Amino acid sequence: MSKRLGLFRISAFALGNFSIFLNALSRGAVSLVLVFYLQGPTMHLDPFSAGIFLIPVSASLAFFGPISGWLSDKFGHRFFAVLGLVVSSIGFLLLAQIGTMVTFLQLLPPLVLVGSGMGIFASPNRASIMSSVPPEERGVASGISTTLVLSGATFSLGIAFLVMSSVMSVSDLEKIFLGSFTGGSTQFVSDFIKSIHTVFYLSTVLLLVAMVVYFLRSSAELPPRKETLID
Repeated sequence: MSKRLGLFRISAFALGNFSIFLNALSRGAVSLVLVFYLQGPTMHLDPFSAGIFLIPVSASLAFFGPISGWLSDKFGHRFFAVLGLVVSSIGFLLLAQIGTMVTFLQLLPPLVLVGSGMGIFASPNRASIMSSVPPEERGVASGISTTLVLSGATFSLGIAFLVMSSVMSVSDLEKIFLGSFTGGSTQFVSDFIKSIHTVFYLSTVLLLVAMVVYFLRSSAELPPRKETLID
């Protein structure tokens, strides 16, 4: 066990996994929050329609993931991993501006940016994590990364609920989550939208931190400078 945890002594491995954890933490609750927004007190969509609205996230992720993996194998992982974080952060900033009502075409750009950013980031970052450890440890490294992704996504749900409950009353939030709301006051709707904005702003901040971590990782991978001896 201590030998396995010793992988975290490798700076590129540790920082790469920290950035993948932050990425999962930022995006884990996006679908859940948007489902309650789309089916909530302002949009009133049925589950099928809400699902249609969310297709761009999965579609763009599935499209850009393989492309990013292929390009990063040819040109290196750093640029594409950071690009993915930047693209996702722009998408979350746009989501933090949504109003009480939104059309599919209005929601399309931010969802495509969030999904494509996820896909662009995931492949090069995971490949670089695997290449930072000895070949015989890659199975363990993969398991650690997957655990951090799942943990980040799970914690993200709890953080989203915590953030929303800090803006709205718990009783009002329960009505939305249980689908038992029958309409709300202007203040109720305003608090609901504000809570969603707060969640997406927090996601943006987490992605910015992930960018900083990735830059630190890139610095850790730089070869040591050779000193010139002067006779």
